[in-house]
Amino acid sequence: MVKAVVAGASGGIGQPLSLLLKNSPLIDELALYDVVNTPGVAADLSHISSRAKISGHLPANDGAKAAFKDADIIVIPAGIPRNGDLLPMQRAPL
Repeated sequence: MVKAVVAGASGGIGQPLSLLLKNSPLIDELALYDVVNTPGVAADLSHISSRAKISGHLPANDGAKAAFKDADIIVIPAGIPRNGDLLPMQRAPL
């Protein structure tokens, strides 16, 4: 049984990524985690007929602990929105 977690599942990259993972025959369980709207995204994807069971988690009530427990694959497309005042090198110091 393969469990995948998407941290940042409510964002512009996380939602389509979650859709692709939900349709994958390699995934048995898919947990979505983000700071907002994750249960809604999970509810939308739950209507897709596939083998993957899906759940949505928020930070409240140890949502991260539940989402990441026993995960085999963790994908983190979460990020901070760009600020027009910052140059690319200022956002990502090495």
